[in-house]
Amino acid sequence: MSTEADAIVVGTGFAGLLVARALLAAGRAVLLLERGALKPHADQLRDGDHEVPSAASEHSHEQDSEYPWNYVQGVGGGSLHWTGAAPRLLPEDFALRSEHGVGRDWPLGYAELEPFYVEAERILRIAGDDLPWFPRSAPLPQPAHPPSPADRVAEAALGAFGALPQARPSLPEAGRPACCANTNCALCPVDARSSMLHLLQDEALLEHPRLELRTGTVVARLLPSGGRIAEVECVDEGGAATRIAARTVVLAAGGFENPAILLRSGLDGPDVGRWLFDHGHRLVHVELDRPAGSAHGATHITGGSWSYADGAGRAHEGSLLALVLNQGILGSRPVRDAILAGRLGAAGRAELRRRVERTLVLDVVGEDLPQSGRRIELSRARDRLGLPRTRVVYAGDSPYLERARERLVAELERRFAGLGGRVVAVERAGEGSHQLGTCFMGDAAGVVDRDLRHHRLENLFVAGGSAFPSYSAHHPTLTICALALRLGAQLAAEAP
Repeated sequence: MSTEADAIVVGTGFAGLLVARALLAAGRAVLLLERGALKPHADQLRDGDHEVPSAASEHSHEQDSEYPWNYVQGVGGGSLHWTGAAPRLLPEDFALRSEHGVGRDWPLGYAELEPFYVEAERILRIAGDDLPWFPRSAPLPQPAHPPSPADRVAEAALGAFGALPQARPSLPEAGRPACCANTNCALCPVDARSSMLHLLQDEALLEHPRLELRTGTVVARLLPSGGRIAEVECVDEGGAATRIAARTVVLAAGGFENPAILLRSGLDGPDVGRWLFDHGHRLVHVELDRPAGSAHGATHITGGSWSYADGAGRAHEGSLLALVLNQGILGSRPVRDAILAGRLGAAGRAELRRRVERTLVLDVVGEDLPQSGRRIELSRARDRLGLPRTRVVYAGDSPYLERARERLVAELERRFAGLGGRVVAVERAGEGSHQLGTCFMGDAAGVVDRDLRHHRLENLFVAGGSAFPSYSAHHPTLTICALALRLGAQLAAEAP
């Protein structure tokens, strides 16, 4: 096994594989290190699980609350449990401090990232419309999925409505089936939703002569020398240690593991592991006095309202994106459980039918301000490989986000009043999938600079959502991909 590499990329999710792909195209050799295993989609469906259990892939985090963190240790990383939502960030999201006096500005802007958004949309085959609040230089690769009946109801009340860009084909295409609309998107039954396993297959990356993939391999620590990373120390799932020298090192292992590797390496600092953020969704149930159009649609979400995504109000409350959940209350766990248990009876079935027909469910995604107290730190306990476990400290949402949610609920009552609407429930959902901000980028503060290069180590880069300085209400995946493509282009340009 080689103890030298040109470029080491740690992690095989969106960021890791897109950076590796660019390096290979530039003629560089890449060693990919992944904690988990390569598990084909068919095997995931068979087992009902994205991962292959092992000492290396074990989720070794501890936490101070019951918050349900959700991530994958395996080839493909977060792309394996992604639902496919792929909006860009708004131009204003990059300048929150400049525009509204709160949060942080990004050290780069929308215009600089826009060409890489276009490339990411092409690679992921994003379907959607040309929405006016996202300036673009090229159309999306596929047209949007048709709006659902519930979209039409919500659009009339909320305005600023459009199709949610997503990585599920709306037109038939070779080798990729159409979305089956059964709403189990985290483990897509027909493998329609794009993942990094598709990239590996479509471009035959695993057969590339300059690519080596080592699975079941954990980066224990980085060994710096003279302002550079001299070696990467790894442990395999049997506990054997190896040191590998590399010219370039890219950490793309997620918002928990990226800072954990730095902390295990003694590369700490005031921002390493801090400012953790996740998008905790809220499902808002609005009951109308007429049909809401729910339980129909080409995908689980086809459209949403951007009425609350930006504006002067962001100086004191967060951005919100209100998406229409096409399955309505049929996606609610209590309702599913009651149906499966067969305990409704005739009267119960009639009442459920009435509620399904008349209840509109909005998936509300919200923006909070960065909180230093939300953080990753090393535990005194150790995992099965002898490495410190990761401890997650995650305080509740701040008043900045809570005020936005409260205002939205009041606004929904007002906007749907003409349809006899009232908010009957607000349900927590969709939590734990976005681990952002723990190695954020900044010109002086943070962990990496605008090019994702570590502030103190010239050959170390940190990619992925951990580099986000602020969050917005928009799903992070497409921006993670655009940043990775930008980093890949920069590293390719540095190749001899």
